Amino acid sequence: MKKELLELAKAKVDLRLNEAKKAMEAAQNAANEDTKSSAGDKFETSRAMAHNDHVLYSRQWHEANLDKNILNSIDPENTFVLASQGSLVKTSIGIFFLCISSGVLKVEGEKVMLTSMLSPIGEILKGCKTGDKVAFRGKDLKVLSVN
Repeated sequence: MKKELLELAKAKVDLRLNEAKKAMEAAQNAANEDTKSSAGDKFETSRAMAHNDHVLYSRQWHEANLDKNILNSIDPENTFVLASQGSLVKTSIGIFFLCISSGVLKVEGEKVMLTSMLSPIGEILKGCKTGDKVAFRGKDLKVLSVN
C-alpha cells in the first residue's frame, strides 16, 4: 500500500510542479510582452502585477519541489516500530501516511490521509507505536498499527 501511496503522492506533486512552472512562464511572458505606452503608469502597474504573479508561482513551485524531495527520501519498503516520516499509521480514526500534507488518497479501497510530520496529527503520532493511545482535538485515538 505504501508504494502505491508514494507513487500517487509523487504524481500529485509533479502536477503541482508542472502547473507552477507553466504559470511562471505565462507571467514572465506577460511581463515581457507588455509594451511601454504613453500611459506609463499603466505599463508599470501591469509589469508589477506580472512580477507579483511570477513571485507567487515561483513560491508554489519551490514548495512543491520541497515536497518532492521529502517524497524521494522515503523508501516504501522500510518498516517502522515507532511512527516517523514514511510510516503508514492505522488508528481508530483513520489511516495516515506521514510524508507531506496532500489530502486524502484512496488505495486498495481505503482512504488514507497524507499528512506532514509538522501537522497537528503528525506531531501527535510521531514516536507512537502499535497499541499507544493519544488524545487529538479532544478525542482519544488508538494506534492500531505502524508500518
